[in-house]
Amino acid sequence: MLGLALHTSTPELGLAISDFDSLQRYQAWDLGRDLSSQLHALLQGFLAPQNWQNLGFVVVCIGPGGFTGTRIGVATARTLAQQLDIPLFGISALAAVAHHKITAATQNPGFRHPSPSTTDIAVTMPAKRGAVYGAIYRWTGDTLITQVQDTVLPAADWELQQAQWTQPLTQICLESGVGLAETTLPLLALGYQQWQMNQRSNWREVTPFYGQHPVTT
Repeated sequence: MLGLALHTSTPELGLAISDFDSLQRYQAWDLGRDLSSQLHALLQGFLAPQNWQNLGFVVVCIGPGGFTGTRIGVATARTLAQQLDIPLFGISALAAVAHHKITAATQNPGFRHPSPSTTDIAVTMPAKRGAVYGAIYRWTGDTLITQVQDTVLPAADWELQQAQWTQPLTQICLESGVGLAETTLPLLALGYQQWQMNQRSNWREVTPFYGQHPVTT
């Protein structure tokens, strides 16, 4: 049984596949505006020598991120899940960042948890018109649990919310959404976490999180 992850919420395309035992592959391409025209061919080539029937589930980044790329990725993942009749897991880009950063930190011998068994992580990413995307997660040592769902709000309000958080907080501030394709493997790991918890998700339930509509003011 294989899991496949797609990350299209930035100008980079990230693809990852794993059987969570002996096989794990990841690749990224900086496609920019060519994402829509190259995605399907790159996906087909990346999957080989495995085939579509080997997939047990699909994971896709639902944003926040670029409007067009996110929409294309979610639409592609929904089509795959529907045609193959397999679960689809939609994972936040911010959750993938939190998982990527905390697992990398815990592999550092000098890492120390702020509390005996858990770490609360706030992830911030710039949005438009002076706002930010934000979310807070709790890392239990092997599981990432959402404490504050992805939201978009004025930067000052988000800073206040973090300042009022009652637990020690590890803060991750992204300068932009560029370069998030490197979190495709964490994206896949988070989907596998839901698979292991038997949280089967129907493709119809997975929709993009834009936060801000690109033409609203």
